[in-house]
Amino acid sequence: MKRKKKTNLQSPGNLSRVYVPILLDIFRKKYQPRIKTIEFSLDDIRKSAEKLGIITRNPADVVYRMRSRTILPKEILSRGFAIIRQIGRGKYRLERAVSTLIECEPGEITEALDLTPLPVRRFFPENIAEIDEQGLLSIIHYCQLLKHFTGLTVYRLRSHVRKSVKGIGQAELDELDVGVALREDEVPVILPIEAKASDEPVNRVQIAAQVAFAQHYFEGHEVRPIAVKVDYDSVLHFLEFNATIEPADLRVLKSARYKLKLSEAQLLLIREAQSKERSALKLIKEFKEKK
Repeated sequence: MKRKKKTNLQSPGNLSRVYVPILLDIFRKKYQPRIKTIEFSLDDIRKSAEKLGIITRNPADVVYRMRSRTILPKEILSRGFAIIRQIGRGKYRLERAVSTLIECEPGEITEALDLTPLPVRRFFPENIAEIDEQGLLSIIHYCQLLKHFTGLTVYRLRSHVRKSVKGIGQAELDELDVGVALREDEVPVILPIEAKASDEPVNRVQIAAQVAFAQHYFEGHEVRPIAVKVDYDSVLHFLEFNATIEPADLRVLKSARYKLKLSEAQLLLIREAQSKERSALKLIKEFKEKK
């Protein structure tokens, strides 16, 4: 069985010849001792790019890449700034924090049966570490892991949510669920869910944006933000956070780890389906080569 190749969750902050020079130029222009935040805009990004002779087709991508894909340069981190967040349309802010990423700590692992129906499970990789975010969420629901983790009866409301929220711009959620406790009022709890594949880190800014979305569109309801991440050993990490819109104030309130076990019948069907898929791909490749 081919295992997914391990990669760094973020690329080093000194490798990018586009994003890093632009962000450093903005930082050096605006930084002053003892300040806690540095605000900048798309216009600042465009001006720095022009000054440095760098061509960037999408200025907003500078923020996205440096926030999620790249470790911030040491010059910025050494002064205590670890978070980049959007604070409006075309407006951004560097903020002080220990780290923009939240690590999944090791701990006791609960084994659970993989209850994904065979007609579905056979089309997912045998190794859960190779499954993407949406596939991961499907398996989690079939296995009722959110119910076990939260103590609530959980219902899926929407997937791939993307909406604007006042004060932060666009918020994106992998999934939005509602949970109901065993109590008379049955008032639903809002569960914004962030799913992360094995090569993606849990990011403070994304979790805080999910909270802002839930508090804005479901005012008055209890919000319990949750992240689910699979690691390279196919362990599922569940993290529940406090409901804050400030990334630096996020903390893990509860965590759990699960490992799913496949039955022999599931393994046989998965391997059979993967074998047929490989054969089909081989035939397609041979047909294209003949043409």
